[in-house]
Amino acid sequence: MDYGLWGCCALCGCSWFAAAYLAVGTQEAHHAAMAPREDPLDDLVARALAWPPIARLVAASSRTRRRRDCLKQMPVMLDVVTLGLQAGLSFDSSLELYCQRYEDELARGLGGALLSWRLGTQSRDEALGAAARQLGVASLDRFAAVVSQALAFGSPLAATLEQQAQAIRDEQRSQMEEEIERVPVKMLILRWKRHI
Repeated sequence: MDYGLWGCCALCGCSWFAAAYLAVGTQEAHHAAMAPREDPLDDLVARALAWPPIARLVAASSRTRRRRDCLKQMPVMLDVVTLGLQAGLSFDSSLELYCQRYEDELARGLGGALLSWRLGTQSRDEALGAAARQLGVASLDRFAAVVSQALAFGSPLAATLEQQAQAIRDEQRSQMEEEIERVPVKMLILRWKRHI
């Protein structure tokens, strides 16, 4: 047998398995499917989303979107905290102000961290570090380190946060410029492949 026939057989086997999996589903999907649904398409979508490879793709996409949204909100958060500090608020009050005014992933993550160190379950350093790891944002990890050092040594935090906000904006601008520069190259490669 040649490799083409083997590949065709393997593809057919995988297709049959995927179809059977979607038709029968896992035990959890089966119980969920037993609930009355108005639309059979909803049932098919629920079974497709329960399939592990698709579930992993959805989870990875969700993490990427959450990380991108948090990176977009970092300069705003730093500006709000800096303005609060310049107005005479403490760091905790400034961060609480941001968490109360904004409804995004970063505000929810930092709000949870704020609550955990206020309740005494974690120190400020541990809570901010845990929020950075949970959200997967390196800039937030640098923010946690800067805040910890500034509060430990008594150095002015507002000026440091302004510099960090500007550095994050510059980093975002350079990433956007790099993406813009890659677009013509991608278009050229696609055009070249069509001619082949």
